[in-house]
Amino acid sequence: MVKNDGLGKNIAIMGLGTVLAQGINVLIQPLLSRIFPASDLGIYTFVISIANILIPIASLKLDLLIVSEKDELKAQYITDICVLANFCVAFGLFIFLLLCNLLSPNMVLFQYGLLIYFAPILVLTNGLRFLFISYNNRYKEYKLIAKLEALREAVRAAVQTLSGLLVFGAPGLLTGYAAAPVLGYKLQMKRYFNGLKNRPRITSSQIKELLFHGRRQILYIMPAQLINSFSSSLVTMLIGTLFSATALGYYSMGVRVLEVPIMFISANVSKVCYQRICESISESLPLSKTILKLIALLAAASFSIFGMVFFVAVPLCEFVFGNGYSAAGSYIRCLCLMYALRLVATSFAGSFTAFGKQKFELLLNIALVLAALVAYALTSALSLSMEGFLTTIGLGYSLIYVCVLMGVLVCCFKFDRQLKA
Repeated sequence: MVKNDGLGKNIAIMGLGTVLAQGINVLIQPLLSRIFPASDLGIYTFVISIANILIPIASLKLDLLIVSEKDELKAQYITDICVLANFCVAFGLFIFLLLCNLLSPNMVLFQYGLLIYFAPILVLTNGLRFLFISYNNRYKEYKLIAKLEALREAVRAAVQTLSGLLVFGAPGLLTGYAAAPVLGYKLQMKRYFNGLKNRPRITSSQIKELLFHGRRQILYIMPAQLINSFSSSLVTMLIGTLFSATALGYYSMGVRVLEVPIMFISANVSKVCYQRICESISESLPLSKTILKLIALLAAASFSIFGMVFFVAVPLCEFVFGNGYSAAGSYIRCLCLMYALRLVATSFAGSFTAFGKQKFELLLNIALVLAALVAYALTSALSLSMEGFLTTIGLGYSLIYVCVLMGVLVCCFKFDRQLKA
């Protein structure tokens, strides 16, 4: 495994790639909101939300072990298992949808027709994309990761824009999202395929051994991530149930604004922080001071950013996305506190894996689902508006993200005490 090149340098490299990638994403949204009706954007968001339940677990969360595994050959074999798992999960979703369509064609999954069958394709293409980001992270190929992310966003933007001009609607949007990850597979997988030619093929007994080795990932982290993803998608599904596709479209554009800082900061910091935590644990180096400094810096940046967003959200959305999108600004204001805390908390994604505390992450993610269901029950019982529903969700999730940060700090301080003992 490649030794550390410097935390700040790696974050900067990843950050530059994300700036380019998400800069393209940000610039394309005002165009998409003008060439697609809000209802098409809502349908697109709904289908993606279904796929996003499974994309993070398509590798059974064993991809985290690719980064932390000390033995090089084992890391390659874990990658083999993850590739196979991605195909199995995508195919499993396809079979599940077929059975649901046969047995209950009127269920909520099929409210937008056969477009839901894009979901297995999205799971496969994006699952492999994120798997090999973990693989590249093992070898600190941050420049490659950054370059490919920018190129993929450019391809997605081009396909979706062309689809809008040709009036392909939601299918065109989904095609862009499904096809973009395929770009760059050859470069991303080059090291992996070169190694595959020069090593023994994995055997069934080795698969069983490595699955047992990664049982904590499968038994705790995978369900935790599944529940976490389900809780995020659940919000989208509940909005589709409680309100209209147009409201869902406005919400989707508001969330895209809120997720920009997450994608620019948290997504990249989390990869580098996870690698640093794994390395520090492996080499018995103290962690708490570094993590405290990172939390303080991230919190200062996050609350400054989302505080500003809160005050400008309504006029900004109307100006950027066009007439009618002031509603998206109102939705943004309901969620600013939650996203400020989420940015900080998700920057330490994977930390509980490094400390062997996967059970804690599972419990926290169950809490996210319960918070969403409580918000749904209150909205139904009290006939709350969309803003009321989102405010309730935001408050519940905010409390949970505070618990995540407290859990990370407890693990760090406990690890440092053990080093001194």
